[in-house]
Amino acid sequence: MKIFSLNKQKGVSMVEIIVTMVIVAIGLLGVASLQANTLKYLKGANYRSEATQAAYDISDRMRANGQAIKDKDTGINPNFYSYQTAYSSTVAALPTVPSCSNVNNCTAQEVANKDVAEWLRNLGVRMYGGAGYITLNAAGGYDVTVMWKEPNMTAVDPSCPTGAPPAPGAGVRCINLRFTP
Repeated sequence: MKIFSLNKQKGVSMVEIIVTMVIVAIGLLGVASLQANTLKYLKGANYRSEATQAAYDISDRMRANGQAIKDKDTGINPNFYSYQTAYSSTVAALPTVPSCSNVNNCTAQEVANKDVAEWLRNLGVRMYGGAGYITLNAAGGYDVTVMWKEPNMTAVDPSCPTGAPPAPGAGVRCINLRFTP
């Protein structure tokens, strides 16, 4: 009677270990890639959140300056809050915040100028390449466009304006808010 030995399969467990290590290495590379993409998309989502908050910020500032809105509606000065400077100019040099001529009592125009300058400075600080446009719309309200430079983006964002005000160009993302004060 022959006795079979199980020890004849030498080295099989070594092959199994190598195959397991290759599978685990591929899995870890996949997890690392997933983590890198997650960080990239998280940054984009953070910019969108900041842009949305900034658009609501300027709309709240405009509503708080009731005299400027009344003047717009009566036709005295329909451009209190309009800002349409080219994206590249706004990003190149953040505006200085003007002061009021009378410290105790600012006019509606002075408040509007301060609001727009502070808003643009906040955009420039909070977001890479942050800038914005504020334009009157046909419905009697305002269109607010918040823009920022998106890393790794080379295309033109279709939600960015293309006419007047001037288009910001490729690599810039935009969020638009339309509101009536």
